[in-house]
Amino acid sequence: MKNYEPKKTIRGVYNHNKVGDYGFIDVEGEKKGYYVFSFNRNGAISGDEVLAEVKIFRGKTEAVVKKIIKRADNIFIGKIKIIKGNNFGFVILKEKLLNKDIFIANKNLFGAVNNDIVGVRIISWSGRRPEGKVVKILGKKDNDNIDLDSIILESGFLEGFSYEVKKELEKFNNKISFKERKNRIDLTKLLTFTIDGEDAKDLDDAISIKIKDNGDYLLYVHIADVCNYVKENSYLDKDALKRGTSVYLADRVIPMLPEKLSNNLCSLNPNTEKLTLTCEIRLDNNGKLKKSRVYESIIKSDYRLTYREVDEIVSGKKILGADLMFGGKVNEVLLKSLHLSEELRKKIEKAKVISGVLNFNFTETKIIFEESENGTKKVKEIIEYLKYKSNKLIEEFMIMANESVSREFSSYPFLYRIHEEPKSEDVEKLQGILDLFGIKYRFKKANTREFAQLLELIGKGDKEKVLFIQKMILRTLTKAIYSHENYGHFGLGLDFYSHFTSPIRRYPDLQIHRIIKEKLNKTLNKRKILEYKSKLPIIAKKTSTQEKKAELLEYKVRDYFIVRYYKNRIGEEFEGNISGMIPKGLFVQLKDTTEGFVDGSTGVFNEQLLEYRNLISGKNLRLGDKVKVKLVEADTFTNTLRFELIKEHLRNSHLEKK
Repeated sequence: MKNYEPKKTIRGVYNHNKVGDYGFIDVEGEKKGYYVFSFNRNGAISGDEVLAEVKIFRGKTEAVVKKIIKRADNIFIGKIKIIKGNNFGFVILKEKLLNKDIFIANKNLFGAVNNDIVGVRIISWSGRRPEGKVVKILGKKDNDNIDLDSIILESGFLEGFSYEVKKELEKFNNKISFKERKNRIDLTKLLTFTIDGEDAKDLDDAISIKIKDNGDYLLYVHIADVCNYVKENSYLDKDALKRGTSVYLADRVIPMLPEKLSNNLCSLNPNTEKLTLTCEIRLDNNGKLKKSRVYESIIKSDYRLTYREVDEIVSGKKILGADLMFGGKVNEVLLKSLHLSEELRKKIEKAKVISGVLNFNFTETKIIFEESENGTKKVKEIIEYLKYKSNKLIEEFMIMANESVSREFSSYPFLYRIHEEPKSEDVEKLQGILDLFGIKYRFKKANTREFAQLLELIGKGDKEKVLFIQKMILRTLTKAIYSHENYGHFGLGLDFYSHFTSPIRRYPDLQIHRIIKEKLNKTLNKRKILEYKSKLPIIAKKTSTQEKKAELLEYKVRDYFIVRYYKNRIGEEFEGNISGMIPKGLFVQLKDTTEGFVDGSTGVFNEQLLEYRNLISGKNLRLGDKVKVKLVEADTFTNTLRFELIKEHLRNSHLEKK
């Protein structure tokens, strides 16, 4: 028995580590989870809401699960064994998260046969063993895609839609009724365009821009009117809330809404009349907001532009008369609008310097695929995702619309995208890290402006070092979430901020569209206000959770493909930079953004100095240092890479030990 010293009781969500025999309990509002050793989880599985006792054991904090408050709606992967002569079977789990196999009654097999790999959802925990039902048959073990399908299925994001949802879709068409036209402002004659990635299909937003005689800018941000189709409490609505978000994986998209809506009826495709909510924003000649309004509208996008094309047009690389990827040619009117848009973007950015806004510049991974001989996708190469200047243009315009809408409807029940200010103890810790790296900057108020100044200061340094110091700054900040209460957005330096511009792929946007339309149509009565006061906190919590799950799945699928790509390169040497340190070793990021682990058994990690001392070479390494590594393992079970250091590039620093 362990000899514990009692400390306190916590309530949070348990998450089990796939590789180790332990897990963590995450408590809302606390950045660091509480460690739980396997035999102290009391049957808890990932996603369970638990009550636990926190204790000190040998100077270290651990949690012991005392009660499972609410079971997670998880999907488990395993092999089914049908009992001959009986009308039932058992699912033997791939990972032993439960102490017993899952019982499956005959009526819940749904066509699964002996030795099938299946996904199972628990329907009862009350018997001697949990009882479940088959939700998907993945196939046999020799199926090449079964591991990837398992990862996706375990996340809880299901591909495909129910019969009821599909039935609701049948009544929708692209015709706009006379009544609908009568109640909307017709903007179909206004030059309008979308700017997205080349492979984007769900086009949420479009923009138009004018300049007034007095020098004011008139910016129109048109957003797909999704709730015109997705009615409250319909099967579509319930399914969208359950998903919470679209999930953008390396090889596919799991949409929040069926393709008939996301890629067709709601998507602002060119040369087609579309129903929209327009946020019309007036800014002065310095890019400062003067006033805004929101109304229901009809638009017809003239151009489906890509980020790359816009950069080429604005820079002069793509000239008048040049062909565009999705049809049309560059003409004087389009050229003028794009230059006007870029002019306004620069002024908006300049106006923000006073209040400050946090601009991180992290690298993202892009996986390029090719078709293999058996028709499956194979990784061709892994590269750093290329960002264009026009990415920033759209980002600034969407932020302006999000802020304007949030401010205008703040006196009604609403959903906000909040980002609270960092805790003082985290700022103090960051200050110590800055001192270690020789960065001469002192926080006074630790507000948005000061963090923005810090990011600008470090941005002038070595690129590799900058990326890792930015990571340390990001860890100091709280995580942005959805809330029915407004606490402002620290990172953007705004008092009001909501997500309004992506209702095709985010449920919070869809929800506030519903509130906005009710207010515009004078149906936001006392009963609805009371209803929203009750349901918005639930929606905020649900969608924040789903967003976190989606991000985790995106990383898992990315790592799945990366590891299989590098499996054929074991023994090769690579150059990279140290991207992280823990007592057990180092993380190294390669030039293509791939990250792997270096075992630290031959060294010592100094947490105070944030450096690793190699006991064999006697050399010290720090975050951002260049190193040369050899790939020694590509583990397809944990989807991780393992490197060995073969050459160390040391920094020149007065902290170097002699």
